[in-house]
Amino acid sequence: MRQAPVLHLRGLDSSLARALIERIFRTNAHLVVPGADFQEVSQRYATELEFGECELHASEDVAFEAGHRLMLIGLGPFDEPSDGENGFDVDGLEIILTTPAHLGIEVDTEWLDSMILVHDLLPRMKDTIWGSPLFSHWMAQLNAHTAAVPDGETEHWWVSDIDVADAFVRMLISDEPFPSLIKVSGRRAWSQEQTIEELSLLHARTTAGKTGHFGVEHLTAAPTPTIEVKSLLVTPSTPLSMQENSQQRPDLSPLHDVLHRIDGDGWRPLVPIRTALMHALVDYIE
Repeated sequence: MRQAPVLHLRGLDSSLARALIERIFRTNAHLVVPGADFQEVSQRYATELEFGECELHASEDVAFEAGHRLMLIGLGPFDEPSDGENGFDVDGLEIILTTPAHLGIEVDTEWLDSMILVHDLLPRMKDTIWGSPLFSHWMAQLNAHTAAVPDGETEHWWVSDIDVADAFVRMLISDEPFPSLIKVSGRRAWSQEQTIEELSLLHARTTAGKTGHFGVEHLTAAPTPTIEVKSLLVTPSTPLSMQENSQQRPDLSPLHDVLHRIDGDGWRPLVPIRTALMHALVDYIE
């Protein structure tokens, strides 16, 4: 019988980290969190811990060992007093660092087994590190009762933190090693105009819901924008028009390939972007 995986998480102050923890609690893994976060995590997920198979541990109680996996989320610092003199320098410990791609941070990857760059994440809570600066700017405009305005012509490959966390946990609990570099984003390109259209509609509906002043425009179902799924990888046979568009999106083939080897499903985000936008804007309104 396969032994339950031991997963260490560091950097828990983000929506992505919460999504990871929620997803890990649906497995039989041993989850190890910093001692400073242990009590809060225990209380927040008391029901999951009572009825699920996952076990929660504080970092001072479970040391790093060969075969364990350590995922570092965000910008750090990540060291804990319980890490000892050698810190993360443990033979056989697989270390994965994931950061938001839009910050453009240069990282010395020699000490890492895998580097993950997440593009165009839609966190479920206001997040100045992981959230897109453009998204925050548009929400400020909408909250000020002005029209949100595009900033340039860039496209975005929005993806929910729920889908990202699900992909990470599928890899974490598997026997497959993480690729040395993984890029994560949605598979559909959204123009700024399409995003603003959706965001404005959802903002108006949410605001109306809080006040109770609904109009016909709030209750009428709006059509979903026509957005095509793009190929995971550009090939020489790809038409030039599609090549130019696809080059704006991160190469998702390493992510898709490792997920396909694990369970055959590959990278197929399931949360509709309209739903992810709804999750993302609520914290800005409240």
